[in-house]
Amino acid sequence: MDKKLHRIISSTVSYHNFKEAVEIASDLGCGIEISRFGKLSNIEDNFEKNKKEYGSILADFDNEVTLHGFFSNLNIASKDPLIKEVSLKRYYQSLELALEFGCTNVVFHTCYNNLLKHKQYQNMFFLSNIEFYKNFIKNFEESNITLTIENVHESDSTFIRNLVGAINSPYLGTTIDIGHCNLHSTIKPEDWIKDYGIMLKHMHFHNNDKTEDSHSSLKKGTLEIKPILQTLKDLELYPKIVFEIFDKEDLVESVEYFNSLCDEIGIEYC
Repeated sequence: MDKKLHRIISSTVSYHNFKEAVEIASDLGCGIEISRFGKLSNIEDNFEKNKKEYGSILADFDNEVTLHGFFSNLNIASKDPLIKEVSLKRYYQSLELALEFGCTNVVFHTCYNNLLKHKQYQNMFFLSNIEFYKNFIKNFEESNITLTIENVHESDSTFIRNLVGAINSPYLGTTIDIGHCNLHSTIKPEDWIKDYGIMLKHMHFHNNDKTEDSHSSLKKGTLEIKPILQTLKDLELYPKIVFEIFDKEDLVESVEYFNSLCDEIGIEYC
């Protein structure tokens, strides 16, 4: 096992200017996570064009590449066949992009509605996801790509942990988004980490003040970052660390802060 934390930045730092995002990643010595691939308003018309452009930009990029799968308005568990159809299409397009760009990891949201407090909905959603991922994960196993599932509105780790456990594939793991934990959960990210254990393969790092999903600097918010890193060290877990921070200055500040904390604690990174 590579006992280092792999540092990656999200392309959201430049929104739809992917070339600039890759340049920032290179300057920081980090990998790149492709997020918000193209504009959804014209994705149908420009999918192949965007794929070619992104591939050209990545041609001389030597660091790691990961992908944030499509998620906007998707629901693979929908009872509406048309919603389910387009959701499946976007998931398989995400896989296509991962194969095209040599990605090591693809992350997906659950798109779970935490406001629906109905057992029937919860059970249906869980079983539908099991049915989908049992088949979908086979593509990742064959391609040696890890798929991870990220918390967004989830209040605790139960749903994702149980889903990953039910599929039981070495190529399926979890993503902890610490900013989403701070906003939507009363449970500290450290405890999410402990609950997931070796299921944890990937993390999104950003901060907020608990009022907005602002994707701010690690130094601007109510989350304490050092205990999170200390927990990773104590449990000997080495997930990929993606800085999902929108502002460039916040991003640079965060990477430098992260580096300093790792040096202080004694965690290797690359």
